[in-house]
Amino acid sequence: MEFSIRKAELSDAEAIADLYLQFWESHEGVDPLLEFENNLTLDNQIESAKKIIKKPSNNVFVADLNGKVIGVIEFLIKKNDDCFKIKEYGYINLATTDKEHRGKGVARALTNTALQFLKDKGIKYVRTNVYNSNEIAMKTWTKLGFKPQSTFLFKEIK
Repeated sequence: MEFSIRKAELSDAEAIADLYLQFWESHEGVDPLLEFENNLTLDNQIESAKKIIKKPSNNVFVADLNGKVIGVIEFLIKKNDDCFKIKEYGYINLATTDKEHRGKGVARALTNTALQFLKDKGIKYVRTNVYNSNEIAMKTWTKLGFKPQSTFLFKEIK
């Protein structure tokens, strides 16, 4: 399978929205703070994709297989609080591959593109956030060289 990685365009918004829906499907029931009922529609995800693509601080790249978007990665450069010696770091906000194309190196290629982009900007560290229960994502990020650094703890107050 030969695909290419390119910067996302507004014309990719619907295909990216389809990937968002797949991404969020795997998060249902994972976090009680996430609300999915009536909130995830193709239309509102298309609008979300357009906003993210247009926002100058965001970087969105897609994996393209013969004109079909089969993967997406969104990342940005974040400023650290003053107490940190590293003042800026890369943050991968979202990365997902179409269900039919998982396990074929798409996530690796997208991540490598993001890492090279960030490196070219002088960034030396990159973070992402993964739910502990998302075993597939944890395995994928670990294979890509990411290491667990911290854990967010959560408690419902009753």
